[in-house]
Amino acid sequence: MNKRIYQAVVLAVAVFLLWWLAKPTVLSLMIGSVLVFCGEAIRIWASGHLWRNKELTTSGPYAHVRDPLYLGRLFLLVGFCVMGWGFDWILLIIGLAVFFFQYMPRKHRKEMARLERLFGQEYQDYSKEVKSLVPRIKPYSKATKRPWQFSLFWKVNREQYLMTGIILLSLALWWKLSLQ
Repeated sequence: MNKRIYQAVVLAVAVFLLWWLAKPTVLSLMIGSVLVFCGEAIRIWASGHLWRNKELTTSGPYAHVRDPLYLGRLFLLVGFCVMGWGFDWILLIIGLAVFFFQYMPRKHRKEMARLERLFGQEYQDYSKEVKSLVPRIKPYSKATKRPWQFSLFWKVNREQYLMTGIILLSLALWWKLSLQ
């Protein structure tokens, strides 16, 4: 089985388990929904600026945080954990452990090597000034001023597919509350 299919199957199983085992409350759904909304808003903003492999993107959220797509994913993870399990902290702790000890180190290694190979010193300078997940108040000193572009969001980075899944899972969790 190729890697993408394997990852899709694992994600589908995880989403199904999230829904099946979920015991949401109105409060957990409200707080979790805000976190999910923030995570997807960050991802939409970032994907409308990202020219993957064509240039070192430093506009939009990339002027403040080096990995806004990962930051958005972190908000999504925390938001869905809160939505589905209320305030059962065990799931959140497991999710954060997987994110910070498995997902981020693996992604970071591959991403940093690829960006250094493609952009060399330009990327090294950027990575020294801009942190991976902790946004800076003042934008990167060499940030570009390109506006957000719908075509990058929709055609190039295809964020609409993740956005659709997020909406469907959110609605399914709200629906699950009505079944309790």
